Amino acid sequence: MAQLKLHFEELKASGDLPSPMGVALAIFELTRKPDVSLSEIAHVVKADPSLSGKLIKSANVLKAGTRSIASVSSAINLLGLDATRQLVVGFSILAGNRRGACKQFDYMRFWSKSLASAIIAQMLCERERVAQPEECFVGALLSDIGTLALATLYPVAYSEILSSGLSHQDQLEWEKARFETDHVELTAALLEDWMLPPMFADAASHHRNPESTDFPAGSREHSLCRIWHFADLLSEKFISGEKAIVRSMPELIDMAAKWDLDPDDFAALSNEAVAQWQEWSRVLEVPSRELPNFAEMIASLPQDEPNHEAKQNSHPEFPLRIMLAGDDMPALGRLSHEVSSLGHAIEIATNSKDALQLALDTDPQLIICDLSAGLDFVKALREVPAGRFVYLILLIPGKGEEGLVAAFGVGADAVMTKPYGAMELAARVLAGQRFVRMREELQSQSESLRNVAAELAVANRRAQRASLTDQLSGLPNRRYAIERLATEWKRTQILSCLLIDIDKFKSVNDIHGHDIGDEVISHLAQTLRGALRTQDAICRFGGEEFLAILPNANATAAMNCAERFRAAVEAARFAKGSIKLKLTVSIGVASRRPAMKNFETLIKTADKALYEAKKDGRNTVRLAKNG
Repeated sequence: MAQLKLHFEELKASGDLPSPMGVALAIFELTRKPDVSLSEIAHVVKADPSLSGKLIKSANVLKAGTRSIASVSSAINLLGLDATRQLVVGFSILAGNRRGACKQFDYMRFWSKSLASAIIAQMLCERERVAQPEECFVGALLSDIGTLALATLYPVAYSEILSSGLSHQDQLEWEKARFETDHVELTAALLEDWMLPPMFADAASHHRNPESTDFPAGSREHSLCRIWHFADLLSEKFISGEKAIVRSMPELIDMAAKWDLDPDDFAALSNEAVAQWQEWSRVLEVPSRELPNFAEMIASLPQDEPNHEAKQNSHPEFPLRIMLAGDDMPALGRLSHEVSSLGHAIEIATNSKDALQLALDTDPQLIICDLSAGLDFVKALREVPAGRFVYLILLIPGKGEEGLVAAFGVGADAVMTKPYGAMELAARVLAGQRFVRMREELQSQSESLRNVAAELAVANRRAQRASLTDQLSGLPNRRYAIERLATEWKRTQILSCLLIDIDKFKSVNDIHGHDIGDEVISHLAQTLRGALRTQDAICRFGGEEFLAILPNANATAAMNCAERFRAAVEAARFAKGSIKLKLTVSIGVASRRPAMKNFETLIKTADKALYEAKKDGRNTVRLAKNG
């Protein structure tokens, strides 16, 4: 856990993680103050007209049933400090991350789905009273923010991972191997850093499979995981459109029943969620889509779903996911029957537009195309990265050479002329089956090689991490401290550091031995880490000295932090067997001033202040004097 936190701090120090900006950042920092008033927050919010409008909109939608809100002050009073901070963070992250350099990451689709998920989760939270609806809205909006963070941090490498079509679990393993973290861990760390309730980080970590958690059934944590799970699945169908919803409707109705929602209640909730999704999308400037009435889609479902598996009288050793595309219904019906009898799973599209969308949604291994505009479909499919490697059989009329040349010219892998025989179709599918199997074996070998390369990269990063970590205390070492301070010196004009020294440490070693001295160092490191702000860093600087780096902290904030450290050490008694020690520290505080030429001057200034603290009797804090 300590290593994970250190890695997160390094990522945050890079400045590339998604974070609130401008007015939103000012509000976020303001809300850290224990005595901040709502009027102060409202004054800052009014500096951003767009943010003001979004908060007023939030108050009117998320607090439906109260009087209509027309002012920023009224909106913040109604929402409260925590909800305001969380909404501001969410809106700012969304506004600042609508596009990026990761080619395979669809930024606008990500935000559209996240918005739909937030609305559904908020509605279920209102119904189940699991959490504050407005907090649940923000939590679900950001519940997969780790994927955006990885796309931002590593646009090229993450694009490669996304283009490989891995399952969710395999993707997590690849992320861990390549980046030493995955999007689930990163989401939880960001939600914690943005001060959302702890159970939201838990829900973000487990909402993909809520039943696999250790949370007791019926607990708030378990219920929130289930809400986010359902919201995630339903929002994915919203994004995918009518056909995806109809195909999944029985599953969705079964899931809704677990919330005591009958089909009519589920249809009403879904229709309301779609309406809010479309309304919010205009406010937040993200896409949404038109969807039919859910009650009508439910009514159109067949009463008795055919059991396709029972019809399959053949069980190939290597079954394929096959998509059939055709606009001649009798011919498509015959094709469907013959392919199904070979034992493969099929999906069907009845026109060119739906065929292209279905191919992108379902990722088939083989496509058989019998469209009148088949050449145009094949050409369009091959222009999309996800469609370049699908094995494609194109049906064409007649036996002329021109048709064959044109078919292979646009990218068909095999061609059958109509009319065709059942045995020819089976042979073409068998050839495609061999091709798909060989391609997947090659991909597997390629992935194994990439795994080896990734493991070597991780080993190198671990070696680098070890070179920056003090083995005794587990804290970053002097080398890390110098590099981090140099980075912060370039990044911000408001910077402070603390030089911390254990009082009379030599006598501990002389009386009790160096083993106890080492344990005292480790004990003190844990105590100091526990008193640290999220954005700060504490490092072992050498011997019994520690250096704390405080970005965006002026002299007053640094003195408060130093006093907190001093009191924490004094209160945390060291005990080992019969040995009981009262430890104290002396701390020198220095803040950056215009006259300072470099960060080394800042350290020297803190060292002079530490000397004053020692001279004044120890167990005290001294601020460096001007001059």
